[in-house]
Amino acid sequence: MVRVIVIFYFVLGGFGLGLIALRVDAESAFDPFGSGGGQWPYFTAVALVAIAVVHFGSVLAIRYSRSLARTVDEMRQWLGGLSRSEVLAVALASGVAEELFFRGWLLNEVGLIASSVIFGLVHVPPTRNWMYWPVFAFIVGLFLGALCIWSDSLIYAIIVHAGINFINILRLPPELKKFGVAGK
Repeated sequence: MVRVIVIFYFVLGGFGLGLIALRVDAESAFDPFGSGGGQWPYFTAVALVAIAVVHFGSVLAIRYSRSLARTVDEMRQWLGGLSRSEVLAVALASGVAEELFFRGWLLNEVGLIASSVIFGLVHVPPTRNWMYWPVFAFIVGLFLGALCIWSDSLIYAIIVHAGINFINILRLPPELKKFGVAGK
């Protein structure tokens, strides 16, 4: 399963890179390959704080929402048995590829709001338990797009996206009892 996920994201990332390359002379909201200039420590700190806020917010949301707890239970069935290196591979692949495509290319094509809406729509859930997912993806998409524009770089959005995915997949609880809710 990990190979399929990584291959999918490899293709998406390559597609995103190709589309970015086609925009070379086009006007852009930010430089996808920019470094953020001399403010890299500041933007790195912003990225790390964002990862922590989303992770701890997720922990609290799971604790108080039966629907989210069921979502975690389903997600654990799909991704809960991955090794640390497999989780890292999935997190990096998804973070890099989705950011190349959605922020690196699409944000510069259609703007912040539209790219965030599309990002939310592609996160339509496989089951009703995941109905919060598109809303969460839209909000995170807004933040990641704003971070790209603000920092004039894609790297910090990649760090946030991969970091959120890594921690949340890695910390899929072995059982939901520790959150005080039943899984199903």
